[in-house]
Amino acid sequence: MTELAHAKLSASGSHRWITCPGSVTLESDLPDTTSEFAEYGTAGHTLAQMCLENVCPALSYKGQKLNVSDNYPEGFAVDDEMIEAVQQYLDYCNGLAGQHEFIEHRVDFSNWVPEGFGTSDYIKLDKNADCQIIHCVDLKMGKGVRVFADSNPQGMLYALGILNTMDMAFDFRDEDLVNIVIVQPRLDHIDEWMTTVGELKTWAQDVVSPAANKAWAGELEFHPGDKQCKFCKAKSSCKALAEHSIEAVSKIFHPLPEVEIDLKEAHALTNEEIGKLIPLTDGIIDWCKALQSYAFNLMEGGTTIPGYKLVQGRAGNRKWVDEAEVSMLLSKNQFGDEDIFQPRKLLTPPNMVKLLKVAGESDDLISNLWVQPRGKRTMATNSDPRDEIIPEPQVEFRSIEP
Repeated sequence: MTELAHAKLSASGSHRWITCPGSVTLESDLPDTTSEFAEYGTAGHTLAQMCLENVCPALSYKGQKLNVSDNYPEGFAVDDEMIEAVQQYLDYCNGLAGQHEFIEHRVDFSNWVPEGFGTSDYIKLDKNADCQIIHCVDLKMGKGVRVFADSNPQGMLYALGILNTMDMAFDFRDEDLVNIVIVQPRLDHIDEWMTTVGELKTWAQDVVSPAANKAWAGELEFHPGDKQCKFCKAKSSCKALAEHSIEAVSKIFHPLPEVEIDLKEAHALTNEEIGKLIPLTDGIIDWCKALQSYAFNLMEGGTTIPGYKLVQGRAGNRKWVDEAEVSMLLSKNQFGDEDIFQPRKLLTPPNMVKLLKVAGESDDLISNLWVQPRGKRTMATNSDPRDEIIPEPQVEFRSIEP
């Protein structure tokens, strides 16, 4: 299931407090929040745990309701999408070599982080003649942000917890290997990163401990940036992030030259400036939205924000209160079912493929029966693995004189 709650310096938040220790103090008085995405993730982890512990496929629990709570009294049904995602995770875990398995195991990394603990999704230890391998696997049910294993602080802290709590039983050596793994099945993404026990301990001593001690002591040291600020609860009211966002843009530009030039050209963004601005936009837009949301919540609570007021927004789409009553009333007024009901719709190709997969059938049966439009062109950094598109030269069309 999810990481144990109430750890002040949690593994899941380590990407933030390791880089920006002051964020812990700013977040300390803010309430914990959840979302439908987070609760769905908890349901997926619960299903995965049941399957691993009971040695059965995800399909075994189809239709069962998981993670029923006050916020989500209906819970989350184990549907085809959840089954497919969790089964991919199960297949990976079950395919790992090893003699010792730990499922949703509490790990303690307090040797480096005050009161540091968490719950690792899956651990498998492989003891062979040359060296031991610690497989530390983290299931991510989200499909918004792709997570990578390389130097992933959450996975590394879990691995440290394994060293701390299991060292006496397994006698780990510095040359033993640690395999940090992210399984993000709803993005069809599995990422692995290998390091050593020695390198992990060096990172813990040189990077983790100093940052953890600052955060625990409440030192207000801030280092804003896209990754550490993205999910920070305090980002909407953080002055350091506000200054960072504004300065990041202003530093791109240079003073106008004193020599005589084309003023129109001087006041327009250059290609070089555009190239420097684009990487900043995601973080700045994210901060702007958080600031607007923070201001709205203040006003909802009765706080006055100078220059702004609350107004009623556009009405939502109309919905039937009781569809059966509507149908009965119109039927009495000589409207037939063909008039008031839409015909049945065929499943979309992706859902049809899932249906076939669950039934053990190949999508070759229908693969020639759909078309798929090409994706729209979009900008990406030079490091993006996709092939570059070279546009054809623009051709100027002119009228031909008779």
